[in-house]
Amino acid sequence: MQNINRDGCIRCGTCCLKGGPVLHHEDKGILLAGHVGYQHLVTIRKGEPAYDPVLDTVRPVERELVKMRGKEKEWSCCFFDEKSSSCTIYEHRPLECRLLKCWDTSALEGLVGKNTIVRADIINSRDPITKVIEMHEQECPYQEVEELLSSLSRGTDKSKTLARLNELVRKDLAIRFFAIKELGLREEFELFIFGRPLFKVLSSRGIPVRLA
Repeated sequence: MQNINRDGCIRCGTCCLKGGPVLHHEDKGILLAGHVGYQHLVTIRKGEPAYDPVLDTVRPVERELVKMRGKEKEWSCCFFDEKSSSCTIYEHRPLECRLLKCWDTSALEGLVGKNTIVRADIINSRDPITKVIEMHEQECPYQEVEELLSSLSRGTDKSKTLARLNELVRKDLAIRFFAIKELGLREEFELFIFGRPLFKVLSSRGIPVRLA
C-alpha cells in the first residue's frame, strides 16, 4: 500500500485479511508460552507458491516457511476477528505483525527471509513424527510437483504426467493417514506437520486428481 498519507494504523484489517505472518526465531517465545499452537500453523514447503506481502504477489518460496494459517478456505489470519477488526492475540503477536506498517514497509522488508524458522526448529528431535516428515519429503517432493506442472503447461506427455501427479497425491494422503491413525497425530496439526495436502494444491491450480 504505497503513497498512504498517514502515520498510524486505522484498523482496516487489510494486512490480516491477506494472510498470517511467517514466523521467525524471535517468535519461539509465543509458541513456548502457549499463545500460539501447532494447530494455528501451516508449513509452506520449499518451492510452493505463497503470498509475498512486500511484493503483494504470489511466488514460490525459496525455503521452507512456517506461518500462521488462514481461516478454512480463506487467507485471512486465524487470529483476526473481523467483527471488531482486531487481533485476538495482539499483546503476543508475532514479530512481522509488530513491525508491519502499511504506510512504511521498510522495517518489514528488511526482515523478509531472515532468521525464519522451519519445522525442525520447533519439534522435539526425538519425536517419531520427524522421521515421518523426512519420509514425506522424500516420497512427495514438492519440487517434483512444480516440475510436473510445468511439464503439463508445455503439453509434454500429459497422460504420464497426470499419472505421476496422482501417484504423488496418493502417497501424500497415505503418509498423512499413517501419521494420524498409527502415530496418533492430531488432525489439527496436519497442516503444520505436512503442509497443505497435494490434492488441494493441485485443485487450486485447476488440475484434476483421483483420490481413490
